[in-house]
Amino acid sequence: MNASADLHADVCVVGGGPAGAACALRLAQLGHDVLLVERAPRGRPHVGESLPPSVLPWLDQLGVRGAVEAAGFLRPRGALVQWDGGLRDSSDEAGGEPGFQVDRARFDALLLEAAGAAGANVLHGISALTPLREAQGVRVPLADGRVVLARWLVQATGRRAGEHAGVRTAALYAYWDGHGIADPRTRVEAGDEAWYWGAPLPNGSFNATVFVDAARCTGMDPVHREAWYRALLAQSRLLAPCLQGRPREAVRVCDATPRQDPQPIDERVLKVGEAAFSIDPLSSQGVQAALRSAWQAAACVHTMAHRPESTALAIAFYREQVHAAAARHARLAGGFHAAAARARGTAFWRARAGAAGTEVRSPPPLPALDALVCLDPTAGWRRVPSLQGPFIVEAEALMHPALEQPMSQLGPWPLARLLSTLREPRPVAELLRVWGAECGDEAAVQMLTLLWRQGIVGSAA
Repeated sequence: MNASADLHADVCVVGGGPAGAACALRLAQLGHDVLLVERAPRGRPHVGESLPPSVLPWLDQLGVRGAVEAAGFLRPRGALVQWDGGLRDSSDEAGGEPGFQVDRARFDALLLEAAGAAGANVLHGISALTPLREAQGVRVPLADGRVVLARWLVQATGRRAGEHAGVRTAALYAYWDGHGIADPRTRVEAGDEAWYWGAPLPNGSFNATVFVDAARCTGMDPVHREAWYRALLAQSRLLAPCLQGRPREAVRVCDATPRQDPQPIDERVLKVGEAAFSIDPLSSQGVQAALRSAWQAAACVHTMAHRPESTALAIAFYREQVHAAAARHARLAGGFHAAAARARGTAFWRARAGAAGTEVRSPPPLPALDALVCLDPTAGWRRVPSLQGPFIVEAEALMHPALEQPMSQLGPWPLARLLSTLREPRPVAELLRVWGAECGDEAAVQMLTLLWRQGIVGSAA
């Protein structure tokens, strides 16, 4: 191959989903020469369109919230849930701003457009082949014959590798027209041998997804798969109305098994999003997890580029973050699995309840605005690798009985700085005002809610 055809970049990002696009965007914002390779021509359809309100701080940090809000996506408040008892409407529990119900192809395209506007070179419709390591970086051959030469490679290629971190699960899904469901809220339901997720999209269609044991799908031909999918929908209280309509295309199947790569980073290659770890889709936090890992990986690359003496610190940070995030999501999903197992008692749910997690308990009520709160006296501090600004450094991290490991950040913000405002008891309203000035009012409420429910912040009375 002629060397003149080579493409050069500081960082080559392979994969243009949320994780790859967000990482390329952040790296370009930090001044790096970034080339992103995406095999799809323009955006790619993807099951799972719910973005919870907790994604908003990450959209703010990336500078794309305005574009997402202007895209016309649905913004329902709350969800309809049929899980371990009667039908529950979570709308009354959903305070603050709502999240989004997005068309994933359009959402991913928005992130790619933002990356390009920030200076990243985005190549659409080209596949990347197996990368090769070299002394000073990585060679990434492309299907069109060109080669990308980069100092670092960010792999954002989805859940194709890694070790199973949960019971093998498959998602059967289709998009329905004429479904007769006018309510814009997400629908979640537990069945005896499956669980259901559904949501309307801005184009008027409805995504009805059924999660089943992967073994039952293996070798099933499309005709029998569609018949089984329809039979499962007929058993759902919340998604059965789809059967009044017609699917836009054949029923699709994809892997939905949680996975984790034991080596998500080294001196040259970083894996982000589902290439690093994938979570149980029950949480509807896959996109949020992808954006978080992208932001952290970008900081690791930036640190290795500008502070090479901190390379080992950056690697340790990212490995710990991937492990902690995967464990946290597994505990969350496991609690819901256990609740369904108690209500249903079937082998499907017993297997999942035993995979991970603890029982989900009702959170304590939040304190009144005039109530005095303080940091729990059992909290302590320890120095660990942490993200501060664009770099990975050693910083103070919180230790508490509610945490399995020290925590240095809450979302994008250093926890030590936030909790330094609680050296003395403060009224809730004053605390929210101080945090809101730094993080925004919505994020301040979310952070206090989380810390209160974990018992890290408690009553000073």
